[in-house]
Amino acid sequence: MNNANPQDSVRRRDFLKLGSAAAIAALASQTTQGQTMTNATKRPNIVFFFSDEHRWCSLPFTQMPAIRTPNMALLAKQGTRFDNCCASSPVCTPYRGMLITGMWPHQSSVISNDYFGNHKIIGQEAPTIGHTFKDAGYTTGYVGKWHLGEENVFHTGFDYFHHWLYGDDHYNSKVRNITAGETEYKVETEYNATTMTDRAVTFIADHAKDDKPFFLMLSINPPHWRWDDAPPEFLKQYPQDKLPFRPNVTDDKYKKDEQLLHYQHYHAHIAAVDQELGRVMDALKQQGLDDNTILIYTSDHGSSFGSNGVTSKANPYDESAHVPFIIRWPGKVKSERIADHNLGTMDIYPTLCGLAGFKAPKHCGGQDFTKAVLDQSDAPDPKSQFLLINNFQRNYYRTQLDPDKPNIFYPFRAVRSKTHTYAVRADGEWFLYDNINDPYQLKNLLDDPASAGVKKEMQAEMTAWLAKAEDPFISDEWKAMSLPDRIAAQNRYYSLLPFKKQLDQYRVDAVKPYLNDVKPRHQAALRAAAERVFDEAFFGRYRAFSLELTLPKRNSQRPLDEIKTELAAHEAAYAKDFKVLADALGALR
Repeated sequence: MNNANPQDSVRRRDFLKLGSAAAIAALASQTTQGQTMTNATKRPNIVFFFSDEHRWCSLPFTQMPAIRTPNMALLAKQGTRFDNCCASSPVCTPYRGMLITGMWPHQSSVISNDYFGNHKIIGQEAPTIGHTFKDAGYTTGYVGKWHLGEENVFHTGFDYFHHWLYGDDHYNSKVRNITAGETEYKVETEYNATTMTDRAVTFIADHAKDDKPFFLMLSINPPHWRWDDAPPEFLKQYPQDKLPFRPNVTDDKYKKDEQLLHYQHYHAHIAAVDQELGRVMDALKQQGLDDNTILIYTSDHGSSFGSNGVTSKANPYDESAHVPFIIRWPGKVKSERIADHNLGTMDIYPTLCGLAGFKAPKHCGGQDFTKAVLDQSDAPDPKSQFLLINNFQRNYYRTQLDPDKPNIFYPFRAVRSKTHTYAVRADGEWFLYDNINDPYQLKNLLDDPASAGVKKEMQAEMTAWLAKAEDPFISDEWKAMSLPDRIAAQNRYYSLLPFKKQLDQYRVDAVKPYLNDVKPRHQAALRAAAERVFDEAFFGRYRAFSLELTLPKRNSQRPLDEIKTELAAHEAAYAKDFKVLADALGALR
């Protein structure tokens, strides 16, 4: 991407570039070679248990006493909670990219759920956390949702890998045993949080007596959507008329009908996940592994359910970005402790390495929080954490048809400190909230004179984070833009790039009728004219209309004939402009 021209992005011939082959080779060699254990029994086992879409506020010991999670509560009692943990990119794929590679999204090309540029980064051109722990003498395991591509699962560095293809339908999941070399999926009809945990418990039992320690990642799909299939025994714990809503859910539409059903099932799924965490805790105890096993519970991001007028994830509000992070290590990590350190997704990889007793590879962009976990006085505690969403095709295409239409998916950059959250999106500054005095983020302080000093500090934090996390990996053209323009340009670029071949073919088809009318020496100019006329602006709206026609119920309630008419008019206007140029070239002798 270092040579990308954001003003002409869909014409670019090469996909995202991360640097020279030599640089990638160097990355791949920066593992933990030379750090193999001298005494394996002294290194702890690690079980990293993470669910999908569990927000920090939906816990009985944070802000929702009505929720029943006895095992999470017990884990918190036995260990330390990091109550300022945030998802650096609060959506499924980028979070996992950061967790598994230790790299920023621009660096690894795991940009969004909609765009992942180079699937060979994971495990082939750069080491994963699986390789890092394997090289350090650990037996490695991964069970559950992957969401980082279907082919790179064979290069992840995990000795034991059971791969679920998403798993959103919790009673109809596709799974395959990568360890056994399976390429085809098998369908399982049991609740997938349970079958995922079954595999994890098997892994723990199989390696309980090994001389080598083990490193296990358990990626549970619930409480991720679907929110209509929670186990009945947990659903009955949450009668709809008893579920409290957060004060920032001000629109009653989120408190009834389908939205209320979703809210009920979401929390029932959390209770079900808690049961599976309890099974892992029991397995460790039964195998006599409690004392020398680090157990972590966290989540990749949260979900809003009507808070601040949005329903989903991938936004910088607390319901989306603020996640639980609980760690237990008997005798090493203090019990019943609440740590307020600013911990982010990027810090997890190096911290896990540090807890295991070795340094993370140099390509990891986060900090090692081992000293913070162990409550040491010189522990890292950054002033803020960086939050980002680079790209949402749904956002981009909706704005092509109606830029003023309400939209829940806004690409953004944000910084979150212990006291405030400051966010910017493509149309300018978004919000500034005081998270201490306004925990439900109801009063936007952007224009508050009394908050001008805080705003200036948060802007400085933003500048510093951009310099570290984004600027080294993007083009000079993007760096020169204002932050809102940069956000808009990247969203546009990554939304259109997967369809570049379609645009190229459209231009070819547009040129064909005029080729015989233009002298051979002017045909290159004809093709250049097609590139100028059928440009990014044309293609963005063309794709938006096409999407409405393909997915009318999801994207529009308008009649199909109306959409077809507008698409035809859009194409005709550009075709008319192109015809003027083509006729002019045809007249040249």
